[in-house]
Amino acid sequence: MDKELLVKLAKRIKELRKAHHYTQDELSFRANIPRSTLGNIELAQNDVVLTKVNKIAGAFDMTLSEFLDF
Repeated sequence: MDKELLVKLAKRIKELRKAHHYTQDELSFRANIPRSTLGNIELAQNDVVLTKVNKIAGAFDMTLSEFLDF
């Protein structure tokens, strides 16, 4: 994944997390991914596999296509 796309994804996650009043701990629990992984994703530090993105979308009760509409 290129850096620009990672930054857009990171921004989307952070915006949705704050809109839902979730802490990183709560979102990581809801998405069933480690908090450190979520933190790295929000900082656009790591490539992200689609399965993790789908888990995060599910934590917001969104489909993958809704989640990636940015």
